[in-house]
Amino acid sequence: MVINDRMKAILNAVVYRYITTAEPIGSEMIVKNYGLNVSSATVRHDMLVLEKLGFLKKPHTSAGRVPTDKGYRFYVDNLMSKNVVNLSRAEQREIVEQYKIRKEFNEVMRVTSKLISRLTNNLGVVLAPNMVSDTLKDIRFISLDNNRVLITLITNSGLFFQKIMKINFDISEDNLEAIARIIKREFYGKSLEIVNDEMLEKIYRYYFKYQTLESIWKLIENCFDFQDEEENIFLGNRCYMLRQPEFKEIEKLNYLFDFIEEEKNLVQIIKKSLLNKQFDIVIGSELGEKIMKDCSVITRQYSIKGKPMGAISVLGPTRMNYTKSVSILDFIATRLSEILSE
Repeated sequence: MVINDRMKAILNAVVYRYITTAEPIGSEMIVKNYGLNVSSATVRHDMLVLEKLGFLKKPHTSAGRVPTDKGYRFYVDNLMSKNVVNLSRAEQREIVEQYKIRKEFNEVMRVTSKLISRLTNNLGVVLAPNMVSDTLKDIRFISLDNNRVLITLITNSGLFFQKIMKINFDISEDNLEAIARIIKREFYGKSLEIVNDEMLEKIYRYYFKYQTLESIWKLIENCFDFQDEEENIFLGNRCYMLRQPEFKEIEKLNYLFDFIEEEKNLVQIIKKSLLNKQFDIVIGSELGEKIMKDCSVITRQYSIKGKPMGAISVLGPTRMNYTKSVSILDFIATRLSEILSE
């Protein structure tokens, strides 16, 4: 059954009112506040149909109804565009001001996550660029004690990767600088995704053909070994979630926070939403995690010099203000992309 325009208007009213009040919505409330020019009985009948179709549900013994995940999904896909919320000048100014003072890369990520939390009253999440999707800016070797070498690789977006490697031979600082110059000469400005063992070995054989020390090859190889690198994720202030009535149960909130603290869980959710453009807003059961069944996640990508490099998200209850949250994320993603591309 296809729902008619009046049912869409009723569903839109229920979602909007529930987002605002967190209270079940009855037919009389809709008739009184949303000017449908029909009787309360007609609205009540349409709400019953919407309930049977799975868009609404009746919690406990309340006479009112609230949206289901299916109801939110229909709202997001079909009705939300009619309720566009533009950011106020004060909100836009706050976002712009946060990025005015030049900060190092990680601090920009932290500021962004906290800014999202504050403006949405939910949890802001920032997924930083992965090393392998970036391009090489600089590489350095520093000789440490006990035949150890500190490898530092810096990308053009400001990420850095460090690793300490144990070697079984003596090498001077001059030789280490020479190796760094060769690698930079070959790979500067190139995507780290293209670097593979075959390419590294060709460079090794060409530049070090008179060297018999296989450890030099190992040293070069280790510069681009990111397998153990964890995703870099930044979380905003969790305290904002305490303000949401859905999370008043301490035990329930603790389980949710435990899930969030295991950061790879959020990384998987964000990546899943990025892979499926249809679900850049993922609602309740769509998240595929029982502990997250009352939550939604909205995700937007940001770019560095035109190339998508990371994502920003807001995590909140399924009752979150989708239109306002989308406007906030879109504005921040645009500004963040500009800052990181300068």
